[in-house]
Parts: sequence; structure tokens; C-alpha cells
Amino acid sequence: MPDFLKRIKTYTAHSTTIIFICGFLFDMVMLPDLDEPFARYVGFGYLCAIALLIMFREWLVAQNRATIFEQRTYSVATFFISYCSGSALSFVFVYAMRSAAISVSWPLFLILGLCIITNEFISTHNFRFTLDVGVLLFAILFYTIFNVPLLLKVQNNFSFLVSIAITVVVSLLYIYFLQFTSENAMHEAPRGYSLAIGIPMFVGMLYLLNIIPAVPLSLRDGGIYHSVTRITNGEFSAEKEIDTRTFSKYRTPVYHLTPTDTGIYFFSAVGAPAELSAPISHVWEYYDESTQSWKTSTTVSFTLDGGREDGYRAYSKKDNITEGLWRVTVKVDNTRIVGRMKFWVVKTGDNINIEEVKI
Repeated sequence: MPDFLKRIKTYTAHSTTIIFICGFLFDMVMLPDLDEPFARYVGFGYLCAIALLIMFREWLVAQNRATIFEQRTYSVATFFISYCSGSALSFVFVYAMRSAAISVSWPLFLILGLCIITNEFISTHNFRFTLDVGVLLFAILFYTIFNVPLLLKVQNNFSFLVSIAITVVVSLLYIYFLQFTSENAMHEAPRGYSLAIGIPMFVGMLYLLNIIPAVPLSLRDGGIYHSVTRITNGEFSAEKEIDTRTFSKYRTPVYHLTPTDTGIYFFSAVGAPAELSAPISHVWEYYDESTQSWKTSTTVSFTLDGGREDGYRAYSKKDNITEGLWRVTVKVDNTRIVGRMKFWVVKTGDNINIEEVKI
């Protein structure tokens, strides 16, 4: 029995972190596509729940009675804030995972890790208050970034700047009204105002420096082929090289360039909510060993029209390609990264195994 009680105590000490992760994992599995109205309503509901629960918890602390009922109510409110915070953040990271490779969206995963670590080790009320408010403001920011382009029906720098401006205004108003719930909230208001301005500015800097992906666009599919042909009903037929290497799914693809190849094809399917338009481009880049940097070779531009279930599909061809390490970056507005694929080009005179696939 003592061991059992000790184990229960250990689980309780980590309960907020466990609940935070549970909320994140649940929505990671259950979330529909972003253009579904249900997804937007659920996200908005999470944000409202967090905001109201923080205000309620601060009001409860201000009563300063510390009865058993109030202590239990405080714990329940904290647990629900943790769960809703995890669920709200899942909107950010789930759609980031759908939009780009980890090599593009890693800063968002780093932020998630920091939130989990901070949530685990912070126990005092003041710091937990700041953490919960910070997570809320971060979730508000990305909820706005995801949804403003849907309202404006375009994804570009202007829609992003509008998202930043709306977030700053909403966040400042929330901190203003929050400080009336308790003396502690009033005392922490300057820190809250700093977060309300600092978080959008920081994420805006990451976006303008092209460090985070161009959400809500998503790279549904991408690959390199020996040929791509449009067939009936808007479908595509392609010749794909069979990769027989061990764990080939997790390794950089190799394109074997034969004497009969006239060029190499890159195919992409970019998912976008209905009625959203954006300029899309395939940027072909090669790695220059002498300078140890990526050099742009060719840029092919398209105009994306969203709403197709399998994504807006397009392909580009690169002629006279050389051996070495290459990558194709899918960009919006010729600047913001949607996704990226890296591959090796190796010349060969041998026969290679090719299969015809529908894409």
C-alpha cells in the first residue's frame, strides 16, 4: 500500500504535464482539415475556454479563503487549462507537420518542447500564471495566422501582417481585462503586456526570416520522377524509380540519370483551403561543394487555386541537370517555404528499375 500511494503521488505531481500531452495527442489524431468549419469552431472554443478558466482561477485565488473546495476547484481549473492548452497548441503543430518537412518546421517543435518542459518544472502560481497566459497568446497568434488567409482568400505577406496586428490587439485587450480579476494578475500585467507584444513580434520575425513554414498551405505530396504525363480527369501518370535500399523511406532519395533521360521531373500537391489563392513556385537548387551553400538553378512559377481534396497538383522539369545533391523547395510568393524535398543525382549507364504509378 505505501508503494501504491507513493506512485499515485508521483503521477499527481506530473499530472498537468500528462494532461497537457493528452490534449495535444487527442487533437493530433482527431483534427480534420483546416478548411473544415468544425476545426475552426473547436479551436476557437479551446481559446475561449483557456481565457475564461485563467480569469476564473485568478478570481478564485483573489478570494484568499483556501477552503478544501476552493483548493480542489483550483486544481480542476489548472488541469482543464493544461488540457485545453495542449489541444490548442495541437492546431499549430499538427498543421505544421502537414505543411512541411521537419527540416522546415523544426522551430515550432522546439517551442512545443519548451512548453512541455516548462509546464513540468513550474509549480509556483505566479510562474504558472505567466506560462498559461503565454501559451494562450501563442495559440491565439497561430489560430489567427491560420484563419485570416481564409477570410481574405489569399496567402501573402499582407495577410500575415494583418494576423499579427489582430493578435496584438486581442492579446492586449485580454491582458487589460485580466488584471481586474486579482491583485496577482494586476501585478503580472506588465509581464503580460510584454508577452502580448513580444510573442507576435518574435513569430513575425521567424516568418519574415523564412524560418517557419507558410501556413495554412500544406505540402500534401512531393516526389521526383523520370517522367510525368497528364492523363484524363486531371490525373497524372509518372515513371518512378524503385528504391531497393534498406529503410529507403527514411533516406535521401537517389535519382539515377541514364543516357536516355531528357530531364528530371518534380511533382507536388499543395493543399490549400477552398477559395484560397497564392503564387506557388518550384525552386530547383543544387549544393555547391566549393562554397558549401545552396545555389538556385531554376524557378518555375504557378498560380494556386485551393479547395481540391488532394491538393493543387503541378510538376516542373529540370533539363541538363548535373550530378550532386539537389533539392526542390516549394514556395509561396517566391519567398515563404511550404515544403522541400532533397535528393541525390547520380549518372549511370546501367538499367534501372522503374514502375509506372498514378499520382
